[in-house]
Amino acid sequence: MSYTHLKDRSYYEALYDKHTVESGRRDIVYYEEFYKEFESKLPKDDKIERPGNALLLNTFYMKVVGNDLLDRYENRTQSINEWMARDEAKDNQVASARLREEPYCHHCGKQGLRLIDKSLMHRDAHYDDPEEVLFMLRCPHCTKTSAFWEDGTAWKRTLTQCPKCRSEMTEKTTSTKKTLTTIYTCPSCGHTYKDKLDLTKKEEPPDPDFDKDRIHFCLLDKEFRERLVSFREGFETMARLGKELKEKEDNKHIYEAIKELKKLKIAELNTTLAPALEKAHYIEFSLDKPDIGKDITVGFSCLDDKSDRSDYESEKTLKKTIQNTLEDTNWRLMSEGIHYRLGYLSGWLRAYEREEELKNLVMKSKKLMNRQAGDEVDEKGGNRVLKTPDGKEVIL
Repeated sequence: MSYTHLKDRSYYEALYDKHTVESGRRDIVYYEEFYKEFESKLPKDDKIERPGNALLLNTFYMKVVGNDLLDRYENRTQSINEWMARDEAKDNQVASARLREEPYCHHCGKQGLRLIDKSLMHRDAHYDDPEEVLFMLRCPHCTKTSAFWEDGTAWKRTLTQCPKCRSEMTEKTTSTKKTLTTIYTCPSCGHTYKDKLDLTKKEEPPDPDFDKDRIHFCLLDKEFRERLVSFREGFETMARLGKELKEKEDNKHIYEAIKELKKLKIAELNTTLAPALEKAHYIEFSLDKPDIGKDITVGFSCLDDKSDRSDYESEKTLKKTIQNTLEDTNWRLMSEGIHYRLGYLSGWLRAYEREEELKNLVMKSKKLMNRQAGDEVDEKGGNRVLKTPDGKEVIL
């Protein structure tokens, strides 16, 4: 009869909780030691409950215990499902395994062997290799047992080497209801030793604190669990804010440049561009109805008032004029560029509102690059090196 790997879900739930309690008990020791040492060093007029002290203790608890407990609680269902899927796959592997050819008995050389068991085993001592199915067969002629792997290879028992001279040792095994005793003897140097295996089932002694510790470490207490979640979120927020403050300090010049950008309203866009375009001999500049979604875009059109200007030159001059005029604003000409037909030019403008967009905008600004005296400079190319929020460097 084949060994069944897949068990009831309750078995895996109990096993997972057992591991969680064991892990929590190991970790809480470090917190308790820290707590006692911290309390013993407090001044006489200070109390452990003081907010500053409590924050330090909570931080240490989350670091050595709390975060791991939350991770195990949140991953419990997924881990159990993975364990069950793994064991179900093992059962399917055993159930579907078939010998590729009819084997011969190891002892009498006859065929017609009968299957008595299939099990998963590692073929060699390399336990990193995948397990394979081993067939146990009984010969109806000599009644002895033979073992074969699925590909028909005969199973070979690993012989024990003498620890003194490395020769192969002989083995003699005797058994009782309670023990299995094997005596190993080296025929070369005479070294011998005995290996005794206890076959009795030993029940684990009851754990009087398990149920209480399971409530604590498996976070079955909703109020305690929510407190840990709140602590974790608070620490994550503090870490994120600290990272953002550091990034803003490192890139102070960028954020100053963002403040200096002219955040033009749509009406101001018209009054800003029209005079500049008229100076470049473009007339009747007008804006279309804006398209307001995630981004704000607005179409525009104008007429070229310079009759001797070529199509290409007209597009190029208009593009350059718009780009220069909007350089210090939060508006840019969209990548579609300028469309020209018989002196009628059109295109699209886009507004940048979000901080990350504005940051990328000013980082590409020539004006910003020219005044960054405090930035690091790449030794080879003389490029500016800016730091992003995640600490990476961007060479401009």
